Amino acid sequence: MVSDAADGTGSPVVDRWTALDRGWQALALGLGIVAVHAAGQAAGLF
Repeated sequence: MVSDAADGTGSPVVDRWTALDRGWQALALGLGIVAVHAAGQAAGLF
């Protein structure tokens, strides 16, 4: 049984994220981490 709360959060970003396959979530998260790290290096933070 699935609760109604899991069907929609009211946020389109969260709804799209939860609709993604686990592999795509992992890829997006990895690319996001790499982008943040690269931006930090460019700014001299890392």
